[in-house]
Amino acid sequence: MQPGSVTTAPRSTHGAAVASPVSHGKHDPISFRQLPPEILTLVLLDAAPSKWYSRQYYSALFNIREVCKQWMEIVDATPSLWTSIWLEFKLDLVNMILVKSKTQPLSIWYDDQTFAGYKQLPEDHISAFLSLVTPSSRRWEFFDYRASCYELHERLLGLPFDLLRQLNILLSGNIKYSANINAPRLVSLHAHRCSLNWHSVAGLRSLEIDQNTEGPDLSELITVLRASPNLEELEVARNWPMTATIDPESVHPLPPISLPKLQVMRFSKLPVVPLSILLDQIEAPNLLRFSHSMTYKGWSDDFPRIFGAAGRHIGGDTRFRKDGNLFQLVVVASIDNLRVEVGDRRITLRRFRWSESNGDQEKVASLSAALAQFHPNLCSAIRVVSLEGAPSNQEVAEYLRLLNQYCPELRELVVTGLEGNDTYVESIVEALSGEQDVNDRKQELFPRLSGLRLRAVRKGSPLCSSSILELVQSRTESKLATALKLLDLEGFRMPRATADNLEGLVQELRLTKTEIVDQTPPLNEASS
Repeated sequence: MQPGSVTTAPRSTHGAAVASPVSHGKHDPISFRQLPPEILTLVLLDAAPSKWYSRQYYSALFNIREVCKQWMEIVDATPSLWTSIWLEFKLDLVNMILVKSKTQPLSIWYDDQTFAGYKQLPEDHISAFLSLVTPSSRRWEFFDYRASCYELHERLLGLPFDLLRQLNILLSGNIKYSANINAPRLVSLHAHRCSLNWHSVAGLRSLEIDQNTEGPDLSELITVLRASPNLEELEVARNWPMTATIDPESVHPLPPISLPKLQVMRFSKLPVVPLSILLDQIEAPNLLRFSHSMTYKGWSDDFPRIFGAAGRHIGGDTRFRKDGNLFQLVVVASIDNLRVEVGDRRITLRRFRWSESNGDQEKVASLSAALAQFHPNLCSAIRVVSLEGAPSNQEVAEYLRLLNQYCPELRELVVTGLEGNDTYVESIVEALSGEQDVNDRKQELFPRLSGLRLRAVRKGSPLCSSSILELVQSRTESKLATALKLLDLEGFRMPRATADNLEGLVQELRLTKTEIVDQTPPLNEASS
């Protein structure tokens, strides 16, 4: 019998030359038939297709099985090779897998094609398939359920799943399933357009909820998180009923949700208030990635509040962290994104067409909110700040003022993505040359700054380098700031005299992809 499906099951050529003899050094080749059965079994297990989750798995397995009678017997007597079942398989193949798998845990893919917008598989096949596989539900380890047939939801989701570890539910229409999920070993759950009895869900390591109009609400989600202390990944997107049923100003605040293994949190299109309440409840000292995206142009939400809550997670005390380079802070600001990285940790805020609203002010406020939550030990440890993405002139100046406030020990500043024109460079020079009142006294920005790296993506006029020269001279003469020792410029155009002057002022001058011209052109030529 050949493997196949209700639709089509293309054959694979995997294992075409498996029957070749084995070379044995200087001796004559040894046939596989001379190998002890236990050794041959290991060889065939290694030769078996590794993609057990592919529909074409059994086509490749049958190629191995058909080499000879001995190989067929070994394959048929190895239950671990028979553990994957797809709805579109022919029923005789399904029955064969169920028999040969014996007591092995099973992986079941139920996809009636409607979730992807195709015509549903024949109802008589679906009915016969379920009659064959549902009695084995106690040994299902993986269940991927994609369907639109509402009358089947209770029948399938109500099965006893004694061994189930991963459950994916992706439906073409929203439902609310109120019965308990009987899966005591469940560790991974993905629910798309399906609200469950969330009080019956516990012990998860991965939770993904997407496009649910029926819940969970905030209190239900908190219940799941409290019952899943080993959670490693959390993703919630387009979950409309995320109403704030908890008063953040309550005199009886809820105890924190301790998630010491949580490393990733991703959110999309969620209301800010309930999300920020949730983030304030979570204690995740080992969080590495946080992101929130809002793709609706017209929504006006308090994004700085989210960034502030996320900043607490990535800005933890250096005494309890061993992740990456804690001496460098990276800020990436583009049209639709704001990203902050420190060590191996990152928070990202995405907003559709940010530039058409008050994006600059909102991004600055968001960065300020995140930095305000950084632990003082981490702020004092930061020595290098990298500012990427070429934000607007006013925006970059605001970023520099913020970074001066929160990174008092900064030694090196890197700005990349500059256009290289006069206004961009002058905004940086003006900010670094300005003074701020700190503790009732005047202080230049980054008083301990000794290294400056500027990366331009497009060459500007030689006048840019004149502004840089003025900055180097002013900090050399200043009594309030350290003189620049390292100046690294990339992608500029510079008069030779300016380059000579800079070389005499700094200990190390690097000019990469920088064009040296003999003299400064007339002003009208430079501006053109």
